[in-house]
Amino acid sequence: MRRGITSLLVLALLASLALPAAASAAPPANDKFASRQILGPGFPGGAPIEVTGSNVEAGKEEGEFIPGMSPAGHSVWFQWEATGDGWVSVGVCDSEFPTLIGVFTGSDVKTLTPAAEGNGSEGPDCPYQGRQYTFLATAGTKYVIAVDGNSFYPPESPPPVTEGEFDLEIKETPVPSNDDFENATVIAGQVYEEPGGDRFYFANARGFNWTATNEHGEPQETTTGASVWYSLTAPEDGTYNFSSPCCQAAFRLILDVYGGSVVDELTPVAVGEEFAKVDLTAGETVRIRVAGPIEEGLEDPAVANFDFNISAILPKADTETPNPFESWTAPKPPPDTAAPETTIGKRYLAVGKAKFWFSSNEAAGFLCRLDKGPFKPCSSPRSYKRLKGGQHTFRVKAVDAAGNADQTPAVARFKTVARTPRSR
Repeated sequence: MRRGITSLLVLALLASLALPAAASAAPPANDKFASRQILGPGFPGGAPIEVTGSNVEAGKEEGEFIPGMSPAGHSVWFQWEATGDGWVSVGVCDSEFPTLIGVFTGSDVKTLTPAAEGNGSEGPDCPYQGRQYTFLATAGTKYVIAVDGNSFYPPESPPPVTEGEFDLEIKETPVPSNDDFENATVIAGQVYEEPGGDRFYFANARGFNWTATNEHGEPQETTTGASVWYSLTAPEDGTYNFSSPCCQAAFRLILDVYGGSVVDELTPVAVGEEFAKVDLTAGETVRIRVAGPIEEGLEDPAVANFDFNISAILPKADTETPNPFESWTAPKPPPDTAAPETTIGKRYLAVGKAKFWFSSNEAAGFLCRLDKGPFKPCSSPRSYKRLKGGQHTFRVKAVDAAGNADQTPAVARFKTVARTPRSR
């Protein structure tokens, strides 16, 4: 009897060894360059193209190269043909993991030509975890797009996840919000104080001038193009240093500083200098223009994504001179009881998605609410995805430093179509 039981156990063990191993997840259908997913036409000039993809179990082909610090080797491929000429932004700005993308022309994975690369072509509205490129698309050109994970991570940090789902979007590049002089972006820097009393001011401004234009009356109107505007009010007396826009050597952008408040009555303060030094008094406001020159032999101005810095060394705080009013107590200002006003500016709607940009008439934080949900802390822009089809209501209210909340939140009512589930 014992021998029979032993024989049965042996047979069961052999049978289990003969069973096939559990199959791992299959790579995506567009894992290889040759099997790249073809995206629909109708752009520029039409609605944005959006597609949800995944690079789980994807691999790397021999000879492929995706620009970036550290491609993870889990690339998937797409192809899109432009139906018109125009500025286009291609990006993965909404994903489960840090991404890299490449946009190319060509028909062989080993000899692809980048359509856009470098810092000056990145953006304009992708968060740090994502990646986006902007370039001038040509009608009839087929562009190949690769999406991969970004495996870079700083020392002593855990390795990042490099596989998952992502949303690839192709859209017309928006006009900069500060294209016009009257809509100049206000630069808000900070004053820092170091041990020993050393004090300095620093501010960083970012932007882009793709699709920007010149306006009537603008200084040097015939020699520059694609201009955007900024405004700086000096917090204290000092010599303020303005750096050149990043990537100037590659994209030839220039920075000019003017005094005045009307575009056709501006006074040049520092024009065409690589590093401008400007003496400002506390409360003085200057206007800053970043523009692309139209160089001889070229029809279009230089355009790019850019950033520039403003800095100043400020006088040390006087801690030795006795204060004759030291024993005098200044009257307290009346409490701030005025509620801020909230405004919804630009909005973006797509299948199953919505994004809203908003602002306040004073420095404030924000609380957002979608439909009947609670108000929660948020910042501009606020994005929603995987929305159910139908009518929705977005509300946002500003709350200032004194705790005053806008009692009449800004409201945006919109309708969206639910995203069709992706077949597996």
